[in-house]
Amino acid sequence: MESAMADPTTKEKVLEESRRVHALENRLYLSRHPEQTNFFQKSILERTLNEVCADLKTDSEILDLGCGTGYLSLGFLSRGYRLTGLDLSREMIRAFEDSIPATLKPQAHLVVGDAEEFLTQNQDEFDVIVLSAILHHLFDYESVLRKICARLSSGKKLLVFFEPLKQEVQSPIRFALHRMLSWLDEKLYRFEMKVRKIPVLDDEYHHSDYQRQFGGIDPARVREILRDEGLEVLQIEKYCARRYGLHAWLANRVLKTQNTFNLLATRP
Repeated sequence: MESAMADPTTKEKVLEESRRVHALENRLYLSRHPEQTNFFQKSILERTLNEVCADLKTDSEILDLGCGTGYLSLGFLSRGYRLTGLDLSREMIRAFEDSIPATLKPQAHLVVGDAEEFLTQNQDEFDVIVLSAILHHLFDYESVLRKICARLSSGKKLLVFFEPLKQEVQSPIRFALHRMLSWLDEKLYRFEMKVRKIPVLDDEYHHSDYQRQFGGIDPARVREILRDEGLEVLQIEKYCARRYGLHAWLANRVLKTQNTFNLLATRP
């Protein structure tokens, strides 16, 4: 994708839509997104946290950009690290704050704001910078990535987590099966939401999920940017996220399809 450089009106529109949509999702965000909390995704989350934290010191500082209601940040807090969580949505930050156990609250500093503006104004040192499913919400994710790289000194880490994967279709038959499973997954999800009386926010994500218009985020492009900025990519994990754990298991273990990726990098 060409870098979106000089259209502040469009950029502001994306920010406004992200604020609006996440205000609507509010405390029910994770209820509306079981693909982030089912058993299959939880196992990926735990494994990723263990890999990131394997050689961190006990007083390490974590910055989670796009922390939302804290499903990833809580993992760092429970492991004893100090965390700064930033999200564009005031409602999401409030929900996150309410979910933090009292014993862990002193470790957490939560901020409402725009990631790009925060990176410009805040000069604190962080041992790990986490991007929690935020790149696809950004008007110019490449520029933000470069700003993040500039903030990472030697030995510090970057985690990109749960991003929609942009890739070409390799097998038409496998892709057709992938789409069939996706259709079933979505039908069951909508039935569950109806039973639980949780409104599904149809047609609300066009601008807030801005990069999905271009097919998602290309991990090869992310790797290229990070290498240009002097970072070493340690791992790229590609997998298929689904609303329900069984469907995710089938997609990954049987169909072997992919629609999501995580990436871990460090500055040597």
